Parts: sequence; structure tokens; C-alpha cells
Amino acid sequence: MAAPALGFPAASMRRAPVPGGGSVGLPRAYDPVLDGDYRSRDTGALIAYRHYRSMLSGTSECDGMIAVARAGAHESLDAFVAAARGALTTRWAYADESQARWYGKDEGRFPVERRASELGVELSGPLKVHVVGFFDVYDKPARFYAVDHRVGIRIAVWLFDSDGGEARAQKIARAIAQSWLKPQ
Repeated sequence: MAAPALGFPAASMRRAPVPGGGSVGLPRAYDPVLDGDYRSRDTGALIAYRHYRSMLSGTSECDGMIAVARAGAHESLDAFVAAARGALTTRWAYADESQARWYGKDEGRFPVERRASELGVELSGPLKVHVVGFFDVYDKPARFYAVDHRVGIRIAVWLFDSDGGEARAQKIARAIAQSWLKPQ
């Protein structure tokens, strides 16, 4: 039953417009945030959340996020990632910070790896998302993956390790890039 979703056939994807023109297919588990939606942020990118929900604390959370933008919408891959971070929910926004700040030490962030691949320049890094469970609060391991894809779009994926981690994020990015329809 899970096998068709791993390959992302066209039937398991929904199309969404990318700011500036064109459209991409997104996995059905992700809900795109379109203009006029109360969750919309001015990031210059299409944002899609996985299981977005309001918490009793008054904040909103999700189980992952995808951002997609045209390559020319931001100066660089780093600028794209910084802009897309503006749409992260609270717990995901702080997931790349070490716990040093709670102990009076200099704030630190987890390392980000930059590499070149056949897809384009990639960024990747570990995350720890603070999650409230039924009995306790814990840190759930997650990954961040971004690519400046050679087809002319930039894609970033924030995903729990339990949902597939970086390997799954790369599959999502490949499927999105393959579904890219340039504006006419």
C-alpha cells in the first residue's frame, strides 16, 4: 500500500502554482498555502504544510513543510532558504538550534552541509523538533534538505526522520522537479 506513494505517481500529487509563474506537483499529504489563505507569508515561494494544526497553546504546528520557488526569485539558495524559514511553524523554526542557549552558552546552530550533486547544489542538516507528547515533551529528530535544482527551481523540505528523513526529502524534491511546468 505504501509503495505507490514512495514513487509519487501523478495520481498521488496535486498541482499548485509557483509565485512568478509555472506550477509543480506536490505530494497529496502536503496542503499548499495559496494567496488569500490566512497562513500565507510573503516568502516569494510556494509553501505547503503536512498536517497543519492549531495547538491549545495558541500556536500552529505541522509535521513538515515544503517550499518551492523559481530560481530567479531569490539571490541564492541561502537567500531562498532564509525566506522560506519565515513560513516555518514555531517548533520547526527553532529546530536547528542547539540547547546551549538554555545553559548560558553561546547560541549555536547545527551544522549545514553544502554539496554539489547531479541535481544541483544541495544543503542538508539535522534538526531536533521540540514535540509535546501525551505524557512528556521530547525532541524528535528531523532533517532539512534544500536543492537549487538544474531545471530552474529551488526546493526545500523539512521532514521528520520517522517520515523518511533526507532520503525521503530527496525523493520529494526529485518528484517536484520532474513535475515542474514552466509558464508559457
